[in-house]
Amino acid sequence: MASLKSNERFHIELPDGWEDRTVHYFLGPDDSGVQRGLTLTIDRHAHTSDLIGYARERIDHVLNTLPAAEILKEEQKTLPTGVPIYEAVCKWIPPSGEVSFQKLVYMIHDGVAYSFSANFSKKTLKTIALEVDRIIGSFRPGDSAPNAE
Repeated sequence: MASLKSNERFHIELPDGWEDRTVHYFLGPDDSGVQRGLTLTIDRHAHTSDLIGYARERIDHVLNTLPAAEILKEEQKTLPTGVPIYEAVCKWIPPSGEVSFQKLVYMIHDGVAYSFSANFSKKTLKTIALEVDRIIGSFRPGDSAPNAE
């Protein structure tokens, strides 16, 4: 049985066959009546060091699930902390008709994959996106060993 702690906020026992696929959602400020947020997904069982391969697989999944989505930018970068990341920005028009942008950022540390995702309007891509970049830039992976105590 695996024993997991998440930010020391709780403890849970998972039987064999269960995986921790932690998702964190950080709620941002209201901008023009729309609440913004940042999602962080932690895949402790990624077991890869291939950042670009991992990111491309996830980006392809996004493109397959968002109708008429297109990639505007894709590049490998390095956070201020020295951690390499792969970033993509895609654009699509949801049924509401308002153009939407999604920033996707991927990193791998000690075999654990971290995926960030945030949605923006054209306006907030130039404002709140800068804040999101600073938040992601402040990220420092902790003890990321699978099933860490």
